[in-house]
Amino acid sequence: MTNYQIGYGHGDVVGVPFDFYAGATLVTGSTITMQTGVLVLNPTGTLAALTVNLPLNPVDGADASITSTATITSLTLNANTGDAIVPGVLGTLTALTPAAATTAGGATATVRFKYTLNGFQPASGAAVNPRSWIRVQ
Repeated sequence: MTNYQIGYGHGDVVGVPFDFYAGATLVTGSTITMQTGVLVLNPTGTLAALTVNLPLNPVDGADASITSTATITSLTLNANTGDAIVPGVLGTLTALTPAAATTAGGATATVRFKYTLNGFQPASGAAVNPRSWIRVQ
């Protein structure tokens, strides 16, 4: 039997799929649509602007994380049609800047989101934040 991994980016050594963009494939002004819940960016230097589209049709409770090894000065995040991005107490994300390198391996910056399909229902009975990506880090 042949197994195929269709539409899930690349797999790492333990078989967990992720999207990886590096070097010449990642330039200022690029737009990336996440195919999995993990996006790893390794540009050759600082990017002035980058647009990332979050995954299409996520399941309730899905995770999405974006990690970069270099500064992205202007980061635009888009949810797919019908979905929203809720920054909550963490505010709207407009840039991604790795902290100063503390080890020989360098530094990275990561932002994470959690998806809620149905939101939550307070005592009023009306759903709050359905179909939303909520920033959790």
